[in-house]
Amino acid sequence: MLTALRRLRVWQNDHAIAAVEFGLLAPMLVLGLVLMLDVGFAIGQRMELDRNVRAGVQATMSNINDLTAVRDVVLSTADAPDELTVTVNRTCSCAGAAAPCTTWCAGGEPPSVFVNISAVQDYEGVMLPPITLDSDTYVQLR
Repeated sequence: MLTALRRLRVWQNDHAIAAVEFGLLAPMLVLGLVLMLDVGFAIGQRMELDRNVRAGVQATMSNINDLTAVRDVVLSTADAPDELTVTVNRTCSCAGAAAPCTTWCAGGEPPSVFVNISAVQDYEGVMLPPITLDSDTYVQLR
């Protein structure tokens, strides 16, 4: 009988140790899970931002030359357009150097025309500090 009680006491101590170890590790596991979710949501938000900018690129390639219309396309594809800052501008270059879009390059060639599309959004996570997500690209029209 005494041996059975000793075995029972040892068995209870092993479970108590496991409970204490789990109690010590559980907060770190929960924090790790929350951090992973936070990073995942930030990555998902950045992918959404890239998708919005690509919609503007498609609009530009569909021969929409009005920069305001391209900006509106980017904003219309966003889930939260009021949280987005979109910039669309046109630049020109001759032989890789910046040039005005109204004059011809040396040699009588027209300048290369680019439409630059950029979107910026702030992200505030649960554990991550506030970060600024940005996506930008350009389209060469000529």
